Amino acid sequence: MKLKNVLNMAAAFIFGTAAVFATVPDVKVKIAEYDKGFEFRMSDGGTWECGSDKGIIEPGKVYKFQGDMIAKALKEYHVVLGSAAYGDEKALYELETQFSSYRTYRLKIGVPPLPDYPDNRVVYVAAGSYDTEEEALVEQERFSRLNISTWIHTDNIRSAKGRLVLSEGDKVLCEGFTLFQLTSNKYTTLRGVEYAKGFSWSGIEDRTYSDRIWVRWGFTDRIECVELTNLEKLLVGIVPSEISASSAVGALQAQAVAARGEMLSKKGVRHFKEGFDFCSEQHCQVYKGILSSYEDISGKIRPTFGIVLKNSKGRLLDAVYSANCGGHTASNHNIWTSNPDEHLQGVSDFMTPVKGLDLTKETDARKFIETPPAAWCGNKKAEGSDKFRWKKTLTQNDLKVIEKAVGVGKIRTIDSFKREISGRIISMRVAGESGEKMILKELPIRKLLGGASALRSSCFIAQWRKDSGGFIIGGTLTGAGWGHGVGMCQTGAQAQALAGREYLQILQHYFPKSISVKLY
Repeated sequence: MKLKNVLNMAAAFIFGTAAVFATVPDVKVKIAEYDKGFEFRMSDGGTWECGSDKGIIEPGKVYKFQGDMIAKALKEYHVVLGSAAYGDEKALYELETQFSSYRTYRLKIGVPPLPDYPDNRVVYVAAGSYDTEEEALVEQERFSRLNISTWIHTDNIRSAKGRLVLSEGDKVLCEGFTLFQLTSNKYTTLRGVEYAKGFSWSGIEDRTYSDRIWVRWGFTDRIECVELTNLEKLLVGIVPSEISASSAVGALQAQAVAARGEMLSKKGVRHFKEGFDFCSEQHCQVYKGILSSYEDISGKIRPTFGIVLKNSKGRLLDAVYSANCGGHTASNHNIWTSNPDEHLQGVSDFMTPVKGLDLTKETDARKFIETPPAAWCGNKKAEGSDKFRWKKTLTQNDLKVIEKAVGVGKIRTIDSFKREISGRIISMRVAGESGEKMILKELPIRKLLGGASALRSSCFIAQWRKDSGGFIIGGTLTGAGWGHGVGMCQTGAQAQALAGREYLQILQHYFPKSISVKLY
């Protein structure tokens, strides 16, 4: 039986016969934000609109938006203990019973699904609502001391308000307090787009887009630009932004299916109430607009059109991925405060099985990091293999930053590492002259020890330097991988594709027992 027929049958079985008639969904992507204003141009001209006013954008000319904010965005902050799928009363009851000693309440997150699409809505069980993020962080710290992992949900009540002025040279074309819409005849280039803010690879560059763009004040108290496109066009930009455009076809196709599934499983929930579906940063998926590789990538990933992965319950699989797993992927519930997903449990990336290796044990983790077995993501022919193993030096100045963040005075020990199946540290104790503190989950650990940018991964071993008083003044971290480690290892996927594996084989390796489905 041909693959296409198998996929169509699977789609009909999971979503009903109407699923094969689902259309490509439209999506809104925040592509840039600016403090006070920005410049843009349209290669072949176009139009602008603001309310009932409209005008022409001439080809090649530089135009400018400037803005003045008159009111900041209004938000509320909730400390969340856990979540369950919308309508899963059994799971919600269990959560509320688990935390019955606290005054909890429910938050419904997400919007009703499009026709023929699954319901992504979730319900959060929260234990505190605050007007400021600082107050919520204090409450989160209280739970952390009780060894309870939480996260903070930001409820967006009202976006910032302000004036926007569109001009060309010294000529003001329009000003208003509502959004502007830009429609190009071909391409719009935004100047000075900031990307990867807070990371070591951050920068500013011009980026080009082909669809309509909204310009308005957003929830970050900045002017934001939102592109209105469809998911398949967006994917052609995401794939080479997230994985090397020169990757073997199997890796590009696996990346396309994973990225499509991640977006569809989070649509309507991620960036809830912000007026767009996704951002163009690592928080969602990196999207740099129209790149020179657009036509080439479009052709290579076309065979995956509409294909996603589903889980055993018939829901879209959130097919997450990271740059380099380091030799073993992580389990979702260990990395994030979430329910275990049978398809997102840690799997070995070793090229041949290794018996008796338990990376939750400190001795085995050390051996794994120092003398790693041959792994797909260690293949030097694959881009990203240089992140397979790494070293990070912490200076005395770095330790001062860590001391300030932890708040226990000068640090004596960083220990009591708890590792999960991939060897990643998911909790550790920091003891100082005025007390001790537990750091929970891998990302807070990476942020604490990473300095200006998050540590590449929390799978590491440490060698500390101490002063004569026994306080840590520096150290060397030797680690494995880059990223959270859950789901598909992008470097490993590239290596498997180079070895001749097709995209469905690659996806089955990283998402065991998942089923491929043609959704549209």
